[in-house]
Amino acid sequence: MPKRHRIAVGALLFEGNTLSPVVSDIADFANRYLLRDGEVLTGLAATNTEIAGALELLRLREANIVPLIATNGGSGGRVAAAAYAQFKDEMLTRLLGALPVDGIYLALHGAFIAQGLDDVEGDLLAAVRMLVGPAVPISVSLDLHAHITPAMTRLADVIVGYQHYPHDDTYETGRRACGLLLGTLDGRFKPVMRACRAPLLLPAQKQRTKGTGPMAEAFARARAVEVTGAALAASYFCVQPWLDLPDLGFTVVVVTDDDGDGAGWIARDMAEWAWNRRRDFAVPTVVPAIAIRHALANSDGLVVLADPSDCVGGGASGDSAIALQALLDHAGDVPSAIQIVDPSAVRQAEIAGIGAQIAVGLGNKLDPAYGAPVHVEATVRRLFDGRFTYAGGLMGGVTASMGPSAVLAIGAIQALVTSAAAYEYGAEQFLAAGIDPAALKFIVVKNPMNFQQAFAGAPSFVLSTPGPTTPDLARIPWQRLSRPCYPADEDFVPNFVAL
Repeated sequence: MPKRHRIAVGALLFEGNTLSPVVSDIADFANRYLLRDGEVLTGLAATNTEIAGALELLRLREANIVPLIATNGGSGGRVAAAAYAQFKDEMLTRLLGALPVDGIYLALHGAFIAQGLDDVEGDLLAAVRMLVGPAVPISVSLDLHAHITPAMTRLADVIVGYQHYPHDDTYETGRRACGLLLGTLDGRFKPVMRACRAPLLLPAQKQRTKGTGPMAEAFARARAVEVTGAALAASYFCVQPWLDLPDLGFTVVVVTDDDGDGAGWIARDMAEWAWNRRRDFAVPTVVPAIAIRHALANSDGLVVLADPSDCVGGGASGDSAIALQALLDHAGDVPSAIQIVDPSAVRQAEIAGIGAQIAVGLGNKLDPAYGAPVHVEATVRRLFDGRFTYAGGLMGGVTASMGPSAVLAIGAIQALVTSAAAYEYGAEQFLAAGIDPAALKFIVVKNPMNFQQAFAGAPSFVLSTPGPTTPDLARIPWQRLSRPCYPADEDFVPNFVAL
């Protein structure tokens, strides 16, 4: 019978964006989940999180589980330095008090940046490694959009990433990471890891791993080398592309059983594949006015207006009202809905009360890229606490909060106005606010990918708007990005970097 291993388990997830002005704090993590000690073992039951998947496998193996902390801050610009310092201290204090441990599993994102620190995962892993020494294996799961750094690959024994985008395999990823950890501890294999980076940034709209797009081929290639046994895990990391940092790029991480040469060859081959397919990821966009006019003339039923440049899930503020202004200008009498983060407008609606008419400057207050607020006359239709439960995806089953929220009616347009930003998966936020997408002509979504699944079959337009999560990566005013890098640069011979 396998030994009953003592395994420390924790999670610290956040996706940063150096182009975003948003500074996230502890409250932003608590709006999703923030669990400590024994809460880690129970608080995410029946969810699709990495921790839930890891705990199931560890319990099946009757491991002695040492819970640390588990929290997810979603996305933003950077995390406040004091907030990260507190999370790091809490995790390390609990780990120190639990030593010795046989192994460690950490659910991280891979693009966590804090004020004054560009590589939080590397910093945290260095501190953990200092506590436990070189002999204790550390297994890490990461988001498909992780920015892989040399510190990560040096300090972790195993790195595995989500296989799917949209992200709906987080539970399975936690299980996979813990399975590799347990196999290492049982002596069934000796993990060796290699990574290779291509100088390449890809817009998210074409990263879908299902169907016929280029990332579906990447998925098939990775799974093939795992099925044959050539690799224990092959992970592709498209990288969070709105990080103006050195050494950014599409990275492949491969874990083999004591075969460094094989791992390096597979990683290099997949990185070269991504480079050769780079132009297949191009995303056509259209200005909002043209999209709306075209849809009114040619489409029946619901039409999705995707405003990816204000993607909360990529670190934007969520307060862009650019699409709202376009709807007012071209379809003000057509049933439509949009979500906007604007805490001051929510407070104004709360003071006025349900049924009141208010004059409000809506949105465009948190990010100067969006311009001036849109001034409207609105009726307060609903006030609520902003709580909702994710129906699927990487937060499936988790109850989260948009903070105090209001539904404002501006003619035929319903604006879901929230106090806090919340990652979009499907229509959960709108439904929690009493807005039925089936009754609409236009729905504005602020994500680059999940709408393709949530509103499958509905015509959609990717809008050309300003913002920190733009799909037009070539036009970003890069300052620190290592050059040359596609698509900021076009014609060059790529350098594939082994990490």
